Amino acid sequence: MKLRSVRGTHDIYGQHIKKYNKIEKIVCKNAELHSFNRLETPIFEFSEIFSKPLGEQSDVVLKEMYSFKDRNEEMLTLRPEYTTPMIRAAITNNLLSQLPLKLFGIGPMFRRERPQKGRYRQFNQINFEIFGSNNFLADLELIIIANEILVSILPNINFTLNINNLGQKNNLSEYKVKLSKYFSDHKDKLSNESKEKIYSNPLRILDSKNDYDIKISNNAPKIFDIISKEEKNNFNELKKGLNFFNINFKENHKLVRGLDYYCSTVFEFKTSELGTQDTLLGGGRYDGLINTLGGPDIPGVGWAAGVERISILMNEIEKSNNIIHLAISDKKYVEHILNIINHLKKNNIPFYWNYKYNLKKSLSYANSNNIEYVIIIGEHEYINNYLTIRNLNTGNQSRVEVSEIKNIFNGKF
Repeated sequence: MKLRSVRGTHDIYGQHIKKYNKIEKIVCKNAELHSFNRLETPIFEFSEIFSKPLGEQSDVVLKEMYSFKDRNEEMLTLRPEYTTPMIRAAITNNLLSQLPLKLFGIGPMFRRERPQKGRYRQFNQINFEIFGSNNFLADLELIIIANEILVSILPNINFTLNINNLGQKNNLSEYKVKLSKYFSDHKDKLSNESKEKIYSNPLRILDSKNDYDIKISNNAPKIFDIISKEEKNNFNELKKGLNFFNINFKENHKLVRGLDYYCSTVFEFKTSELGTQDTLLGGGRYDGLINTLGGPDIPGVGWAAGVERISILMNEIEKSNNIIHLAISDKKYVEHILNIINHLKKNNIPFYWNYKYNLKKSLSYANSNNIEYVIIIGEHEYINNYLTIRNLNTGNQSRVEVSEIKNIFNGKF
C-alpha cells in the first residue's frame, strides 16, 4: 500500500501552520476585546443533535456527515458544523443561566464534500455565537467582529458584506410554498440538481451557481415582501448600525444559508478572489434552535468562517530570524552550554542548537538562514566561564559573563 493521506485531508505545517497561528491569534484578540469566552467541544457527538436541526433534506445530512456506530451501537457523528455542539455544551454544562451568553471557538470540522480549492473534508472553522438576545445589536456586534477579523487578517483583499432577512419561521414556511410553486412552473429550465430541491429544499435553488438556475431565480418571489413589519424595522436598524461603523454592505435578497435552522438576519462576507467558492464567512439568526435541542426557548445568532479558505488569500509569513544560534566546537563543553541554555530559557530568549560540534558548519548555517546573533563556545569560553556573542550582520563580537545574557539581549526578542 502506498503511504498517503486520506482524500480531502491535509497536513498543516510550514506556512500553513504559521498562517493558522496568526489567524488564531487575531481571532482570540478580537474575542477578548468583545468579552467572548472560548468553548471547545468534542469532535464527535450523538448523531441526533445534527439530523433534525440541520434539516433532514439538507445536503449536509443527506450526503456529507461522517457517521458511525460505536461499540454500544450508538450512532455518533464527527461534527460537520460548530453551532449545534456549542448549544449542546451550553445546555449540558448549565451555561445559560446568565444571558446573553457569548462564545467562540476554533477547531476541526468534517464533511464528505468534493474537495475543492480551500474546501477539505477535514477543515478548521472559526465560530462566534450569542445565545439569549433578539436585539439587532447582537447581530451587529457579530458582524463588526467578523469585519474586524477579516480586515486584520486580509488587509489587502476586497470583500463585500451581503445581508438579507429571511423572516421568522412562519414567514419561511409560507415563502417555501411560494418558491416551490414558482420553481415547479419553471421546472423544465432548471438544472437536474435544482429539480430535486423544488419541494424538499427550494431555498437552496436561490443559491445555485448554475447559470440557468440563476436566470430563473432572478424573478423568483422575494421573502422581503412577506416578512413582518417588525422584521423590516430590525433589518433597517441593522443597516443603520453598519453605516455608523462604515461597514459597506449589499442587500442580497437571494442570500440564504444552507442549513434549515436559519431565520431573520443572514449575512455573508464574499470575495471575487476565490472563484465560485466566494464566501469567506457566513452566519445569521437561528431563533428556536436552542429550544429544538432541548434548551430554553431563547434566540441565537452566530457565524462561521473556514480557516483554510481565508489562509489561501493571506500573504506568505516571513521566517523569523529573531533567534540565537548556538555554535559549539567540542562536546566536552556540554555542561557549559547547558548552563547557557538555562539562562536563555529563564529570560525567554529563543535559541537554536543542532547538537553538532563544528564551529565552521554552525556559522555557515547561521549565515545561510540570515540569523543575526550567534553564541560561540570554544576552549577559551569554557575555561574562563564566559561566552562570545557575534553579530553576523555587523561582524562585531564581544565576550560576556553568562549572567549578563539578559542585559545583552534585553528588548531584542
